[in-house]
Amino acid sequence: MPASETPAPGILATIGGVFRKNRTPCLVLNLFAVALVVSYYQVPDLAGFWESVGTFKTHWSFAFSCVSTMFAAAIMPTGIQLAMGTLPKESRWKRLLLLMLFWGYRGMEIDLFYHLQGWLFGDGHDAVTLVKKVLVDQFIMSPVWFVPTYVVALRWVEMGGSWARTRPTLNREFWTRTCPTVLLTNWLIWIPALVLVYSLPAALQFPLFSVVMCFFILVVTVMTSRKNEG
Repeated sequence: MPASETPAPGILATIGGVFRKNRTPCLVLNLFAVALVVSYYQVPDLAGFWESVGTFKTHWSFAFSCVSTMFAAAIMPTGIQLAMGTLPKESRWKRLLLLMLFWGYRGMEIDLFYHLQGWLFGDGHDAVTLVKKVLVDQFIMSPVWFVPTYVVALRWVEMGGSWARTRPTLNREFWTRTCPTVLLTNWLIWIPALVLVYSLPAALQFPLFSVVMCFFILVVTVMTSRKNEG
């Protein structure tokens, strides 16, 4: 009689495992983000550097958000995977190109969203404005658009850019397990990080976002990698 298969853990167990696995890197990342924000407001020498970064971002606008997100979310993580020997050998350069195309677009989209947030709620740094921006970002846009489209795009990249191969994998488990666990990881990292991002002047919000995004992509890429069959 064949041995019965071990049942997959429930969604609550999966979410609990994600929290235990990522709580330390999330804490370290947000402490780093706190240090960057404090350096802007409390260290005059570094404040001048951050002001020059903001001026550069303002000058290049969406070109900055496109290129910086390509680098932070596609080029750098791929380089780290290559150095560690964990980058898939098959179609690795096509994979990098697809990631660059997606993240270049997503960077400009998020930059536009930050502009929209500023238009809706203003550029103040008071608690009420920060709460409004974080709530809209994390509890409306993230579950409805940012997270689902990101996870679908990542799966599409894994499938070599083929929608015909991707579509059958977007099954019940994908929508009821993969997306919720990625959303939880998103909240663990981005809720505290966005309080810091939105506390900066508008020109510096996207540069700090890019720093946090680089780490976030490394965490989620590992978590959502599909196991090889066999």
